[in-house]
Amino acid sequence: MEILATDIKQFVYCPRVIYYTYVEPVPKKVSFKMKYARQQHHILNQKEKRRSLKRYHLIDGERLFGYEIYSDMLNIRGKVDILIDTKRKQGQQYFPVECKDSDSKIHNNVKYQLVAYAMAIEEMTGTRVNKGFIYNINEGKAYPIEITKEQRDFVRKMISMIKKIVYEEYFPEPRSRKRCFDCEFRRYCNDLDIESDNKVRKQNFKKVQELFNLKKPAP
Repeated sequence: MEILATDIKQFVYCPRVIYYTYVEPVPKKVSFKMKYARQQHHILNQKEKRRSLKRYHLIDGERLFGYEIYSDMLNIRGKVDILIDTKRKQGQQYFPVECKDSDSKIHNNVKYQLVAYAMAIEEMTGTRVNKGFIYNINEGKAYPIEITKEQRDFVRKMISMIKKIVYEEYFPEPRSRKRCFDCEFRRYCNDLDIESDNKVRKQNFKKVQELFNLKKPAP
């Protein structure tokens, strides 16, 4: 079974996304956040073509945008946002860059997606990739990420767990119920107390109304 590198990111966020993607596929809506992210990526790509590699602490190199990667050993494929080819004959030649437009915190789901890209690039090029970058669009800052043996082992483990969900049609527990509130898949999870969540939401909205003297009723 071949999976997408983005499946690893989704699995880390919540394994039920894998279930609703492969086992029991459900309609997926393109949210405003997703549209905004795509727009930001397009703008970034145009700017990156004119910039130096100073923010990556690299002297020279070629940027490859939306570079397709694959790994026969891991059975994954995908597109890395930016692949920097330094043309070096010694040391690390290729540096994968994953772009994000959220807060400044480096979340594990993006980090492990980057690790998967690094492992695939190693297989494709026969070179070692010990470091990549997560580029925060809002900050205009590149965060270096070391690719460790422990991270590589965990990526392999996650791929096995993803396949277990698909092959055995296993319905996993959510990663964190705190994330369920604004999850696009929450309406498909029958074991979540949505009614209770709605009550909390209305109570919080009422507090905001009182704080700012608003009269608009809660939805």
